[in-house]
Amino acid sequence: MSQQQTEARAGADTQPPKPEPERAEWKDCIECRLTGAATFTGVGAYALYTAAQGGAFARVRPPGSPVFASKVQAAIGVVFLGLGVGRLFV
Repeated sequence: MSQQQTEARAGADTQPPKPEPERAEWKDCIECRLTGAATFTGVGAYALYTAAQGGAFARVRPPGSPVFASKVQAAIGVVFLGLGVGRLFV
């Protein structure tokens, strides 16, 4: 074997060690947390407002309003309010 073949073969057998990925903790800035919490809370409040306009919280459903749409919208509003609180503190 020639010297070039020997060097090529030696280079193929030894590979540089792969660097281990660093496990960095993700930390949000306070502005990001406040913006996310305000967005989720605002969407949740708006969903609850429109659900109330649709009669989701009324004992007697207003005539012409859909049966389940406002209740689903109220559930979505509660979920988004929970996400807003969770985004702020968790």
